[in-house]
Amino acid sequence: MNDKVIKWGFIGCGSVTQHKSGPAFKEIESSEVVAVMSRHLNKAEDYARKRGIRRWYNDAQSLINDPEVNAVYIATPPSSHATYAILSMKSGKPCYIEKPMAQTYEECTRINRISQETGVPCFVAYYRRYLPYFHKVKELIVGGSIGKVINVQLRFAQPPSELDYNRNDLPWRVQPDIAGGGYFYDLAPHQIDMLQELFGCIFQAKGYKCNLGGL
Repeated sequence: MNDKVIKWGFIGCGSVTQHKSGPAFKEIESSEVVAVMSRHLNKAEDYARKRGIRRWYNDAQSLINDPEVNAVYIATPPSSHATYAILSMKSGKPCYIEKPMAQTYEECTRINRISQETGVPCFVAYYRRYLPYFHKVKELIVGGSIGKVINVQLRFAQPPSELDYNRNDLPWRVQPDIAGGGYFYDLAPHQIDMLQELFGCIFQAKGYKCNLGGL
């Protein structure tokens, strides 16, 4: 990294960069946001000006090619994760992808392969494993304070929003060609990641489809 400062370029200017992860990138020591990209140039410019970011783009490759950018945060819907991650790694710049890693297993394995071939790291936003709360949970499990865990039940429900019923203008999270797997892909990765962090790799899984009244 140039001068040991991570100089981020954001691909995507949606709510996740505005309210969740985005603000933290400027708070961390030796971390700076120097450029942002949105398909709509006016949106990228507005985002950048409000946050004191020097440059903005409406083309991902242009942001990746920015000589000051030395790491890329990919905060777009899953359908473009693999493309942008591979562009970034092939340009020699580490990337940090919002979960899920990609739309399909095949895309995920391709990202991993490109990372291995180029030697450029790629990370996924599974930050919860590093939170103090979950550190304590892992300490209790590993230390045997609660005995041997032989069964875990995890239940998570996400009711549809009003916008989810608008068939003429569906949010991207419920568009299969963009999200890949609806709210499950958007929310469940954190739960699955924590299960693996606490209990080890999942080697076998089974699932089924259910009909929710045509939603």
